[in-house]
This record gives sequence, structure tokens and C-alpha cells, in this order.
Amino acid sequence: MSDIDLRSVMGEFATGVTAVTLNGDEPHGITVNAFSSVSLEPPLVLVCLDHDTEAHEQLQSGEADGYCVNILAADQQILGEHFADMAEEDIDPFEDMPTTTAETGAPVFTESLGYVDCSVHEAVEAGDHTIYIGSVEAVEQLEDKDALTFFEGEWGQL
Repeated sequence: MSDIDLRSVMGEFATGVTAVTLNGDEPHGITVNAFSSVSLEPPLVLVCLDHDTEAHEQLQSGEADGYCVNILAADQQILGEHFADMAEEDIDPFEDMPTTTAETGAPVFTESLGYVDCSVHEAVEAGDHTIYIGSVEAVEQLEDKDALTFFEGEWGQL
């Protein structure tokens, strides 16, 4: 089995798209589709971050100790592209898009479908990624719009 084989098969699994923002000194974000609920009691969610990313470095070093998972709407594809380093358009989402903060201080994109704001509960090393399990500090459903999806390497909507 090769990396390409695994990536190809995993691409058959349609996912939603999130922009995970961090509560460090400088605003930072990363596109993540490896996001899941872990537990309702206590409320826990997880995101998986590649070791070669700035987001992973900030959380690992303690520069950031919390993150906000912004669930992207279909009309926010530019955010997904930007934070995945796939954007053709040059934007500064923290300046160009409306944001606020919740409990952890990580940016919340107010036009997203909703957000889950987390403090880091646990970090679990798993291959070339770290699974960051977050204690849910705040949640809110914000918009009632179509969801942004990713399937077979293509952006879509649901």
C-alpha cells in the first residue's frame, strides 16, 4: 500500500470542512476535516493536526492552549482554501472576514455555521499527526446555510 493509495481511498469519504483557529499571540488558522465529537459527558471533541504545520507547533509548544473549530458554510470556501494553502486569492481572513472570540480567545468566524471553542484536554501522538482532544468551553450555532464539503479532492456543498 502506498500513501497515494490511502489518500485515494480516504478521498471517497465525504467530509465537512472546518477552519481551526488558535488562541496564540498572533491569529493563526488551519483547514481541518479530521474533526469529531468524542464525548458528551464531559463534552470533548477532537481535531487531528499534521506535525509539519504551524498550528501543531503552536499547540505543542504551548504558545496556544486552545482552539476554535469553525464549521464552514459553502459560501466560505475561500477560508477553507486559504487555511489549506490552496487559495488563488490573497486575503487576510482575520482582517477581511467578521470575527469575534469566545471563551478561549481563539477567533470565531461569525458567518460560519457554528463553532466549538476548546481548551486542550489531551494530546495523543499518532503517526505523523497529533490528535488534540479539546474540552468544550463554548458552542454556538450561528448560521442556517449550506455546509461546505470536501469529496474526491473537490470542494462542494450539502
